[in-house]
Amino acid sequence: MNTEKRYYNIEFLRFAFAICIVYFHLLHSFMMDYTGNADLYIRLAEQSKYAKYIVECFFIISGYFLYHTIQRHPEMTTQGFIMRRIIRLWPVLACSIMISAVFFGKSIYASFVDLLFLQSSGLATDWQGLNWYVSAFFVVEIFYFVLYKCFRNSAKMKLLICMLIYFGYEININAMDGGFGRKMFHGIINLGMARAVAGIGLGYLFAIEWANFTATWKKQKQVQERTGGIEVWLIRVLEILTLSMLLIDFFCSSKAYDNQFIVIILFPVFFACLLTRRGVFSKLTDHKMIGLPGRYAYSIYVMQEAVFAVLKRTLWKNTVFLHDYPVPALTVSILVTIMAGIVTYHLVERPATKVLKKRLQVYI
Repeated sequence: MNTEKRYYNIEFLRFAFAICIVYFHLLHSFMMDYTGNADLYIRLAEQSKYAKYIVECFFIISGYFLYHTIQRHPEMTTQGFIMRRIIRLWPVLACSIMISAVFFGKSIYASFVDLLFLQSSGLATDWQGLNWYVSAFFVVEIFYFVLYKCFRNSAKMKLLICMLIYFGYEININAMDGGFGRKMFHGIINLGMARAVAGIGLGYLFAIEWANFTATWKKQKQVQERTGGIEVWLIRVLEILTLSMLLIDFFCSSKAYDNQFIVIILFPVFFACLLTRRGVFSKLTDHKMIGLPGRYAYSIYVMQEAVFAVLKRTLWKNTVFLHDYPVPALTVSILVTIMAGIVTYHLVERPATKVLKKRLQVYI
């Protein structure tokens, strides 16, 4: 497998997932108070109640690419890795938090804690904001990097990761009756952090085994000669099947399975199909122009809370429009959030990353 070539199909998936998360948050946390309880909003909210578990897919994707980042830079120090993650994550997070604090009354103390990546760490009581994912992602990626430095992908490391995956998901599934949460579990562990440990660990372990599998597969000349036959059709069927089941789970809850661990089973299979680049979805999306919007996914995700605060004071004040025209109202709200993410990427994320990399090169 050529790990140097960008997976534009996965980049597109990240963009699509970010939009789906925005859609979920609009219908479940922010927009509903302004809709006059219009029937369509209620039905859409009910059908998409499991879309929030797309976050589990983000964690798995992150773990996979964490492994390949380490493989490309095995000499990287822990300090260098931490600085790279701060440069990557902090500017947009700071932008969103400062906007919320300066213009929309977010607590200064809560903002300071969030700027330190402590939300959902168990060390801060504020775990309900939308950017909990960033804190969990930051802390857990550092944990797995340090784990690699200690064990170098040894059998002991794999065993430890397996245990962390099991207990991270087991605690969530049982605490949330088949779902995944963010609250503190008996005052001991934050469920959001446990989700990150399990998801990123699963993605990392998957990357190790996938690399071994593909290396073995390439050595088998007979298999290589038949890649245009039954293997391709099997990949296509699996890709369409798992994607369909995931979409039903996320957007048609009446037909979904109650135990959302099904997402953890289905997504790695779908992800493996994407990595082969042989499925129907992969063929359609594995192009530079289609994958290009993937670079905006992080800014869209992080900026959504600030954008919703703006919409509350502007568009959503027109409750008649929201009540009578739910589809246009949802579409405009999503498009505004996407545009804010794109603008933030070009004005904050990209330039800040360049400046910080240059200024902090000695630490990287």
